Amino acid sequence: MSTFQSEYETSTNAIDSIVSTQLSSVANWMNVPGSLVKASSASGFIWGFNAGNSVYTCSLPCTGNWKPVDLTQYSVNTILDLTTDESNVYILFTANTETHLLVSDAANQGVKTVITVPFSAISIFSTHTYIWAQDLKNNKVKCSKPCTMPNWQVSSESSVKITSSDNSTLYGVDPAGQAMQTDENISSTWQPLADVKGTIYGKGSDGTLYGIDSNQSAFSFDKKMSPLFTNGYEPTHITVDTNSNSLWMTTANPGDSGNIFTRPEKPDYSTLMNSITPIDRTRDKIADAVETKYERQTDIMVVNKQVSDIIAFFKKMFNIDGNTAKKANTQSGSLQMNIRETQKKLDEFNEIQPILIGLIVTLCAVVILYASMYSFLGSITHVLAILVIGAGIIITTNFSSSYK
Repeated sequence: MSTFQSEYETSTNAIDSIVSTQLSSVANWMNVPGSLVKASSASGFIWGFNAGNSVYTCSLPCTGNWKPVDLTQYSVNTILDLTTDESNVYILFTANTETHLLVSDAANQGVKTVITVPFSAISIFSTHTYIWAQDLKNNKVKCSKPCTMPNWQVSSESSVKITSSDNSTLYGVDPAGQAMQTDENISSTWQPLADVKGTIYGKGSDGTLYGIDSNQSAFSFDKKMSPLFTNGYEPTHITVDTNSNSLWMTTANPGDSGNIFTRPEKPDYSTLMNSITPIDRTRDKIADAVETKYERQTDIMVVNKQVSDIIAFFKKMFNIDGNTAKKANTQSGSLQMNIRETQKKLDEFNEIQPILIGLIVTLCAVVILYASMYSFLGSITHVLAILVIGAGIIITTNFSSSYK
């Protein structure tokens, strides 16, 4: 058994070693140098802004080579929000006492357009057709893309706070913390998103939603909520780059290189599993061998127990104990003596058997003589009877002597 245990522990330790050394390279978030409030990707670039109201861009795959975006000509006071679509970047900011929306191409090469937002918006969202702006009281306006003219349309809906968007859907949260969704035009009423409690921040190419719950824990939702591992960091914002199928996360507590993290949306565990599976199969074989040996030993023990039970049963039935052989010899001797005595008596009986037969035959002859002849012969029958008896005695005596 100790050999089995040693082999099983060796396989288990090998699996633990592979998981502990290789899992981090597959599922862990990569800490990208820098510090941002929010990051969002568009057309091969990642954009973001920091707490100092500066905007930066980095070409993907980004390893921290951030380049500042020059906004000095716009007299920016505060960067409020930033979002992207397939080709453009939208930056919401304040200048003096007004709120503005800046539209730029993702590569930061073309002409930038700035339009005024008609109210004190604090967040913006991009769908296929519109740019939505929202204030602290959840008042909303929308602008048809490319939104280079201030043709804002006011929405009457203010019960739900928009938290994110994709091409066709707006995601929000109601006052009770229930995640909600509606179409990009809010032409239909907001509908609860299953039993999701929290803020939706992005949607993957496979339809998986990503968000942060009321405990500031990240989660994914694909028919059911599942925790999203964040290396122990507290997420503040999550976005999805559907072109590269990657997640971007900013956190409240920074890592060694800052608070910007990225990882594949669906980590590829195939290499890891290719290493683990053969070892796991070996471990299963060890476990099966132990189980087989245990079953065999159990079967033997059961058979031995049954044999012992049978022996005990017969001992009890025949009263067999340690003196059984002695008793058997005594009983055998007594039986042989009884047989000899019986044989002696039988021999004695055989010796007198002819005499008894002769007497019986003679007696029968006398009875027949009297029955058949007395009525005819009278007293002469007595003489004949005496003669028959005498003849019978003589014949019986001679026969008995010859028989011996």
